[in-house]
Amino acid sequence: MIFEESTDTLLQVDSLKTYYRTKTGYVKAVDDVSLFLDRAKVLGVAGESGCGKSTLVTAIFRVMPRNAQIMGGEVRFKGQNLLNMDMKTFKKTVVWKEMAYIPQASMDVLDPVYRIKDQMLETILAHEEISKAEATERIYQALENVGVPQEKAEMFPHELSGGQRQRVVIAMALLLNPSMIVSDEATTALDVITQAKIIELMKNLQETRKFSMMFVTHDLSLLANVSDSIAVMYAGKLVEFGDVEKVFSNPLHPYTQLLIKAIPDLRLRKQKKLVAIPGFPPDLEDPPKGCRFAPRCPLAMPICNEREPEFTRIEGFHYVACHAVNKK
Repeated sequence: MIFEESTDTLLQVDSLKTYYRTKTGYVKAVDDVSLFLDRAKVLGVAGESGCGKSTLVTAIFRVMPRNAQIMGGEVRFKGQNLLNMDMKTFKKTVVWKEMAYIPQASMDVLDPVYRIKDQMLETILAHEEISKAEATERIYQALENVGVPQEKAEMFPHELSGGQRQRVVIAMALLLNPSMIVSDEATTALDVITQAKIIELMKNLQETRKFSMMFVTHDLSLLANVSDSIAVMYAGKLVEFGDVEKVFSNPLHPYTQLLIKAIPDLRLRKQKKLVAIPGFPPDLEDPPKGCRFAPRCPLAMPICNEREPEFTRIEGFHYVACHAVNKK
């Protein structure tokens, strides 16, 4: 399904297909995915490990491994298809300047042999013609904004804690005041307390600076208080997409329902019994003919194994791909 682009839309992904070549065929990691992110809003992308979340991000930023190939679709940012831009222009005018990336591991961004300040200077001077003194002052301010003392700028990455490194990466992402930040499992490697602080920091920065953010995680519970909308992926497919309150209060797809039931509710004195999703995700080199969730679905019908469900709008901003829901 392709959504109509509006004046509020910043990022629009239309029918994107990104596959990995193997010796025996193609792994359909992202298969006909469409979604959008509006200006100054937060989109949460959730799903199990291996569902295609990170492949979606690498396709948007065009940093895929050599065996990956975009088989079709568009990635439109401010109305322009990023996939049609030559790589030099894309890196100079879009990456860091218009949209920035916060990865799961901070050391994927930080070079261990360069001081923090030198790495941040390189990012600024590669995109803007300003003096080194001006750039340095901006670095100190950016670090202060994320709770890192400016003297840390003289340190090497290994001299900082994991939480401090992640704050530095957030500061780097915001150096050029981009319109969009993509956080790909950026808090997964941190302890629970540090994770909560980083999430609160990112949300406060987003609300203050009004940038759009795509927050990618396998933990659906993290998205409840952070996101304006949620996209749920399963086995390379988008299965549910909608307003955060609608998805949490009235999840339509059986997979979304089971994900939510697997989340402990800390507000309850007596915990409910957590639900485990039976079975395993399919082999994406040879996925099921119909709905990819059918082998694990408690509501599966014969048609689910024969025909892929259409992605359909149910009510307002709430879409789902499920034969059982569409039948109602």
